[in-house]
Amino acid sequence: MKIKNLTMIAILLTSLAVGPFLSVNAETASPVTPIVTPDATELTIVTRHDTTIQTAFSNAFLATDRAQELGITGLNFLQATTDEGWKKLLGDPSKSVDLAWGGGPALFNTMNNWGLLKPIDNTTLVDYINANVPDTIAGAGMKLNNTSGELIWIANAISSFGFTVNHDFLDQYGLPVPRTWAELASPTYYIDPSVKAISIGDPPLTTSITRIYQIILQAFGWEAGWSLMTRLGGNSGIYPGSVDTRAAVVQGEVGIAMTIDFYGVIAGRENPNTEYIIPDGQSIVNGDPIALGANVDDQEEAEAFLEYLFSADGQSTWLTEGVDRLPVMEEAFWTPFGEGKDPLYTLYNDTLANVGIDFNETEATELLDVTIYYFHNTITAKHTLLRQTWGEMITQLENGDINETYFDELVADLGVVNMTYEEAFTINDEFTSDPLVATQYESQWRSFAGAKYNAIYQTLTGGSTAPLLTLPIVFAIALLAAIPVIRKKRRN
Repeated sequence: MKIKNLTMIAILLTSLAVGPFLSVNAETASPVTPIVTPDATELTIVTRHDTTIQTAFSNAFLATDRAQELGITGLNFLQATTDEGWKKLLGDPSKSVDLAWGGGPALFNTMNNWGLLKPIDNTTLVDYINANVPDTIAGAGMKLNNTSGELIWIANAISSFGFTVNHDFLDQYGLPVPRTWAELASPTYYIDPSVKAISIGDPPLTTSITRIYQIILQAFGWEAGWSLMTRLGGNSGIYPGSVDTRAAVVQGEVGIAMTIDFYGVIAGRENPNTEYIIPDGQSIVNGDPIALGANVDDQEEAEAFLEYLFSADGQSTWLTEGVDRLPVMEEAFWTPFGEGKDPLYTLYNDTLANVGIDFNETEATELLDVTIYYFHNTITAKHTLLRQTWGEMITQLENGDINETYFDELVADLGVVNMTYEEAFTINDEFTSDPLVATQYESQWRSFAGAKYNAIYQTLTGGSTAPLLTLPIVFAIALLAAIPVIRKKRRN
């Protein structure tokens, strides 16, 4: 947003006052040209990036000749963690949000669907980006164009998703180093009621870990994916966000933490006994987007920031210690600053070589709210009961009170999801369009999960050895009692 420049006003007033004297001396002295400075501009950026990233890029960009030429004096960052928060900021013309930056493709696709992002119409800038930023990296899209072919967002950094392990913790409890998501959901990683082997994040509060849940659902399928994540929840402690999730493994509170790659790098610097692992064939490369806001106030200045971000020097800023992100352009490693970043360059090449899943970004966006809030209500909200039930199942298996066949039946019932893959699309539409319906679904999901976990626990502790063939009927009764919403016809 532009600010009135008092210096400019002073110059104009001074020139009016001394004008006659300048005229008198014009024949004997060189003309005096007043120094004209541009209006000061402060770019406004809505972001999910932390202050470390904000500071690194602010300092680097404001020192460039282009920023100074345009009179850009600062970057004003507005933080928002939820989609609704972004919607309010980007949709309010009085906020004059110039850029949206950081938060993942699903978030940016949602903002674009809501008409809150502006296509980039500077053809020189578009041509430069298209020539220097790949369309895809390791199968993941790095750009979004609208139906008219206009460029909406571009990834300016990349990430992989995996987990960070604390070798001291694993050695202490005799746990193996995992290599896949499925291992994390096995009874091996249940220690006891007071000690949790794994830290995971509550999805409404962490974009990066939500992406991990989406990866699991697409890698294993809808039903098997939810079953896996339910058991994973039983092995884990649930933390409010990705920073707390990472801190738990660094401090040795847990042995394994779900993390994005740069959190793994930072963890390794803070605790050399930690290691970041990309699950074998079960990760993806994710682009970190930036886009113009629909109510951009200072477009030329915003485009200057984009020009900097996609320059080699701008890309190398991601390699700053404490930021430790992977740039979207390899040229960052060829700069004087980037040449000394060997560990990050190794991770960059490992990430590009990763043979991950065939991830469907459209599907991830269309199921985003169901993924976030079904997890929150069935795993986070019922976590104590889930841990109690899962622990009882494992204890009775280890003690020989139940056999593996019966345990597998229990596992199947524990992870039952109360909507089909096809129904989930319609429910997601209803959830996002009507707050009252969303509240009803959340209540329904909590009731369903509570009845399910409790039925299994009561069957085990009540001494019954009968097969659990009646459990689905118990769940169905509980579900019918809890559902105040009549579902719409299943999507074709």
